[in-house]
Amino acid sequence: MNKPSLILPSDLRLVGQDPRKLAQLHSKGELVRIRRGVYAKSSDWNSLNPTEQYGLRVAAFQALVPRQPVLCHATAALLWGLWVVGLPSKLHVVTEVASSGRSNNGVIRHVGSLTEGIVQCGQFLLTDKLTTTIALIKELSFPYAVAVCDSALRTPEQRQAVNQFTLAGTEPILHEPSWTTDGTQGSELSSHDLLGAAGQLTSQASRERTSAVINFASALSGSAGESISRAKMYQLGFPPPVLQKHYLLRDGSDAFVDFWFKEQNLAGEFDGKGKYTRSDWGGGLSIQDRVMKEKAREDQIRAQGVRFVRWTWQELSDRNRFEQLLRQAGLSKK
Repeated sequence: MNKPSLILPSDLRLVGQDPRKLAQLHSKGELVRIRRGVYAKSSDWNSLNPTEQYGLRVAAFQALVPRQPVLCHATAALLWGLWVVGLPSKLHVVTEVASSGRSNNGVIRHVGSLTEGIVQCGQFLLTDKLTTTIALIKELSFPYAVAVCDSALRTPEQRQAVNQFTLAGTEPILHEPSWTTDGTQGSELSSHDLLGAAGQLTSQASRERTSAVINFASALSGSAGESISRAKMYQLGFPPPVLQKHYLLRDGSDAFVDFWFKEQNLAGEFDGKGKYTRSDWGGGLSIQDRVMKEKAREDQIRAQGVRFVRWTWQELSDRNRFEQLLRQAGLSKK
C-alpha cells in the first residue's frame, strides 16, 4: 500500500488556506496529529499496522528537523529486519554532541558519527548493519542481544528482500522503504567482522560482553524466539542443544526441529504466533490447515522415537516456568 501523505501547515499556506484549519480537523477526528505540526488523515493512519505507524512517525520527525537525521539503534534495526523484540517506544537518532544523548520529545539521541558507517534507504539515512548490530548487542540484555546478533549472521532470503540500501549521499533509489519485514535485509554479517567491530569499543567491559554475545550467536537460529530460548537455556545451565536437527518424513520430505538434545532424544520447539500467521509460511494454507500440517509433521518425527517439548512466548518470559518445563521434559543441568 502507498504511504499516507503527511500534512504540514506550510502545505495549507501554499494553497492560500489558514493553517489553523488543521487543528480544527484534528478536533473533529478527521486528522491525526503524528507530531506537533504534522498530521495525516485519520482513515490513512488507522489503516496502518503499529510498525507502519512507527515508520510514519519517523518520517514526520524528519519533515520537521533542519538537518536530515541519521536513524540508529532499534529504529535502524527495523529497516534492517533485525530481530528486535517489540516495537520501540521512541525514535533513535545519532548526534555528535555528547550532552544531547538523552530522551527528548519522544526521541533518544545516541552519540556517534554522522558521516561514517552511514547508508541510505529510500528517503532515510541510517547506520549500516554492522554499526546498528554492535550498538544493540552492546546495550541489550544477553538473550535479546543474542537474538539481534543471530539475525545479523543469517543469510537473507531473496524473496524476503524488500529494502534497498545505498551509500549515503548517492541518488536515492525510488522505492518506499518497508518498516514491516519478514526477514533480515541487506547482506549478512560475519562473526569476524562483528568481533573486529567489538574490539574497537572503548570500554573493556563492553568489548568482553559484546564479544561473548557474538561468540555465542548462531546463524542457524530461525527466529527471535528461538534465539532467546537458546540464550535462556544457557543462562539456566542446561546443556547446549543441536540446532535445526534434520529428519526425513514418510513422504520423503525434509523436516527440521528448532532444538534437539541427543542424550534424551528430545526435540524442543518454540511456538511463536508468527509461525502460523506469517504470509510466507505454509504455502498459502489456512491457519487451521497449517496447524494440522504441523501436527502431522510432529507425529511423523515422534514415530522415529523422538519426544517433544514445546513452549510459547508466555512460558519463555517466565524464568521459573521455563526452567520447570525443561526439567519436566527430562533435561538436567550441566
